[in-house]
Amino acid sequence: MGRQVTKAGTNRYCQARLEAAKYNERFASRAGAAEELGCVTEDSLKKYELGITNPPNDVVALMADAYGAPELVLWYCAHECPLGKNFREMPEMPAERTVLRLSNKMSQLEAATKEIAEILDDGIVDDAERERIPELIKEFLETKQRLDEMLAKIESLTKN
Repeated sequence: MGRQVTKAGTNRYCQARLEAAKYNERFASRAGAAEELGCVTEDSLKKYELGITNPPNDVVALMADAYGAPELVLWYCAHECPLGKNFREMPEMPAERTVLRLSNKMSQLEAATKEIAEILDDGIVDDAERERIPELIKEFLETKQRLDEMLAKIESLTKN
């Protein structure tokens, strides 16, 4: 009979590790996970999973990759990263809606790309165009962020 997770069981890092343990038994224990990750000690992993300390972003990225849980990065950015607090976590939604939202964002990206191409086409950037470029860059970054969120959501749906 396997050990039961108690306090750490509600922690996203612990949940991701235990989900990964279904496919790689080394992740069933913190010691095995620490060895697999190669960048963190068992004690540090315990502190992350018990919520005593927050892992650095590079460790979160490695955990997300090793555990096959890209949504872990989005959660970290939305809840723990001081720079990413404005990052929205994707709401739960059916796969079909996620694909529709992805399609809409792709259309917005194409429109912004077309506008930048029109600005740059003549080789001259006038004052009005120069003012518009930061807005377009902001649109690109926001759209990229949403695309990343939706792609992570789609990727997580394929694991179920």
